Amino acid sequence: MKQVFSILALFAFAIPESFAQLEPIKEERGATGLALKLRKLASGTSLLQTTAHPDDEDNGLLVLLSRGRGIRTALLTVTRGDGGQNEIGPELFEAIGILRTEELMAMHRQDGVEQYFTAAYEFGYSFSVQETLEKWGKKPTLGDIVRVIRIMRPDVVTTLNPSGRGGGQHHQTVSILSREAFWAASDPNSFPEQIKEGLRPWQALKLYSRSGIGTELGNTHLLQDEEGYFVAIDTGVYDPILGRSYFQMGLEGRSNHRCQGMVQLRALPGSHQSMYKLEVAALDVESKEADLFDGVETNLSRWKDFVKDEGDVAQFVRNGIDALQDEIANAKQAFSMSKPWETLPPLRRGLELTRQLRQDIESSSLSSIAQYELEHRLGRKTTEFEEAIVLAHGLGFDPIASHGEVTRGSQFGIHMRMVNPSPEPILVHSIEALTPKSWKVVDESHPMGTIIENNLDIESYFQVTVSNDATYDRPFWKRNHVVDRFDIVDHTYFSQPWSTPAVRAKVNFRSGNTEVSLTKPVQYRYEGPWVGTEKQKTVSVLPLVSLTLTPKVVVFSTAAKDKTRLVSVEVVYKGNKPAEGSLVLEAPAGWAVEPAQKALRFQRENEAFTLRFWVTPPEVVANGSYTIQASASLQGETFREGFQTIAYHHTQTRYLFHSAHATIHALDVEISLVKVGYIMGVGDEIPAAIRQLGAELTMLEERDLAEGDLSRYDIIITGVRAYLNREDLKAYNYRLLNYVHQGGTMLVMYNKFEFNTAQWGPYPKKVSRNRVTVEEAPIQILEPQHPIFLHPNQITEKDWDDWVQERGLYFLEEKGDPRYRELLAAEDPWEYNSGIKKGILVEATYGKGRWIYIGLAFFRQLPAGVPNAYRIFANLLSLSNTNLKDSEQ
Repeated sequence: MKQVFSILALFAFAIPESFAQLEPIKEERGATGLALKLRKLASGTSLLQTTAHPDDEDNGLLVLLSRGRGIRTALLTVTRGDGGQNEIGPELFEAIGILRTEELMAMHRQDGVEQYFTAAYEFGYSFSVQETLEKWGKKPTLGDIVRVIRIMRPDVVTTLNPSGRGGGQHHQTVSILSREAFWAASDPNSFPEQIKEGLRPWQALKLYSRSGIGTELGNTHLLQDEEGYFVAIDTGVYDPILGRSYFQMGLEGRSNHRCQGMVQLRALPGSHQSMYKLEVAALDVESKEADLFDGVETNLSRWKDFVKDEGDVAQFVRNGIDALQDEIANAKQAFSMSKPWETLPPLRRGLELTRQLRQDIESSSLSSIAQYELEHRLGRKTTEFEEAIVLAHGLGFDPIASHGEVTRGSQFGIHMRMVNPSPEPILVHSIEALTPKSWKVVDESHPMGTIIENNLDIESYFQVTVSNDATYDRPFWKRNHVVDRFDIVDHTYFSQPWSTPAVRAKVNFRSGNTEVSLTKPVQYRYEGPWVGTEKQKTVSVLPLVSLTLTPKVVVFSTAAKDKTRLVSVEVVYKGNKPAEGSLVLEAPAGWAVEPAQKALRFQRENEAFTLRFWVTPPEVVANGSYTIQASASLQGETFREGFQTIAYHHTQTRYLFHSAHATIHALDVEISLVKVGYIMGVGDEIPAAIRQLGAELTMLEERDLAEGDLSRYDIIITGVRAYLNREDLKAYNYRLLNYVHQGGTMLVMYNKFEFNTAQWGPYPKKVSRNRVTVEEAPIQILEPQHPIFLHPNQITEKDWDDWVQERGLYFLEEKGDPRYRELLAAEDPWEYNSGIKKGILVEATYGKGRWIYIGLAFFRQLPAGVPNAYRIFANLLSLSNTNLKDSEQ
């Protein structure tokens, strides 16, 4: 039983690690890091904040609690943000979920907070709690939150505001579920399968909802409304150790939500309050609280509550806790910024006391509940003491890999250096490379047992061979397309951001007479493509060959004489030795592929080829969707997938694996022969769809907009949110309006409020927050005789079927210049988004031409291969071949 208990205890206090970049920020190093760690050592309490998406968190509060007070602080983000938009790249759906997960981890480098997730998939914006619960599944999502509470065991929980009649009802849903989970987590009959797995019930003490951030309240700490009191917490307090306020450091972390357009400017000093309202409590509370932890002991004496009913048999626990607090106080008193090693004696004694107390508890007659709760906390405290000793010495431990990406059967080296800059010596017993069991590790170092001090170092070298069955570095979750939840492939890591890195390093040493160990991910360092940036990543196992088809969605008309389409296969080789193989493109029976096979010959690592295949369907082919699959054979292995590399300067590189196939849609679709000039936007994959429809496409750059002959284009399109990042578009927008005035056709894909910074359209009009979130919402065509709905494809109700995620977003406001004409209307079925919405598709005639704003979510539909969306989009592209008078009738 002792072994089982130890394993469960380890699981209970496991900390999700932050690997956005692997080296700690400057505040976590040296004497400053030790000062913050001493705050952690003195704290015996914890808080969990629950939110719906990345960027919902109260950043200033997280820093205040974690960095300022040393409280164990965690964030539970119910989704990974998979339904969000992207302002910095092409990632959408699962890919943006990975990016936003990494942005959260980059944020946590600033706030030092743990991160948890549920298995809920963010299906898109919602105006309905009911819809959200149906799509996520109330019971499984509630169970996920209960599980995290039982794992983390917080004393206080904060969540989002449970009320609100606007959009974003994911937030209200999380608040409702969190309140229910607050009580359910303590009930052993609630989700009993978790109890059978080894978790224990847990009753948090209080739950608060967030009522506001950034409100200027001066010195007022108690506010009252008709329902009760608010607790106002000033996060603008200056921390001399951090060198800025908690709010300022929180906004530094928040700036990592770059794909969501978070502000990059630093916050200025000053008071910033966060307001919270007590929703429920499991203890008696004062009617006028001044802090979230009022009534809760925040030092280690909080742990005595777990033995309050154990009588004299638990006196050794109480005495041990008092002794621990004394040693922590001694360490704080001994602390010096110039001589941090003077804290070592009390830190060593504290570590030994903690270890002895854990042993005494395990062999005692204390109840199993008391043992569980104490071990949950003492296990973490052991790690904190070890980390404090490392910081007091100022130890540097740098395990560096020769490669960041490896393949099965390949070899790579690891160089590890241990430096002790302090005058206090350490005895290094061993330095290890930790890998999966089936990998081979050869230690090429000299024998250990070396004493180092005064900036001396010791080095170790390892040669690692990756096993032939090594697990690829893919997410441990996979989207379930039937329900809006992820399937968890490896439940070992459920609720954590990522699985544990495959390659880690461990050093065992003695400080004084105290044994200490330190474990870190082995890192690969490299210079990124951004000036002044060192990038770090863990070692990733990738397939020898990665295959990616372009385009991912192929479209042709069943009525076309020439249905042949070009498909390219990008082949990336990750091996480090010459290799030969072959690649084929598998197509449905009766389809022709030319050539039938392509030879693969690789000479070096990261070599890439783009192989072209011509795919021809039978002369007569039915409307429908068909699949073509790439398959490569190399060194006796078959490869049928590829991976998308998701890499930005503020995040660690991650990979999203995908099947190496493309979907071919045979459609009843026609398009006029047009020349399209396209102004690229952000996260914009629409040009690929234009090419598939057969239009002649030219990407317009600054010189084209400044002085090019725009009249050569039948139609000009500004891409997804192009007014956000195309300064050249703003500078030469007048030339585009002149192009329209002289008879051109201009399509403006949706924008957010960057469109409202000036008058970019021909007449005054602004973008609103209006959207229609239900992808099945009926569409009303307001002008059925407009060419958009007639030429060259007759648009019917069926063309609005099978859309994904939403109808559209950020529509033009309905008020404004009357020369704009509304062409579509739609309505969500939700109370909080009631009323017919217009501004979805709006046309203005200007001179001899037409200017059209498109709020329809083509940026989701076209890359997702929604067939009917292609028919509507083909009509938009064909507008230049229709008489302007036809649309004015």
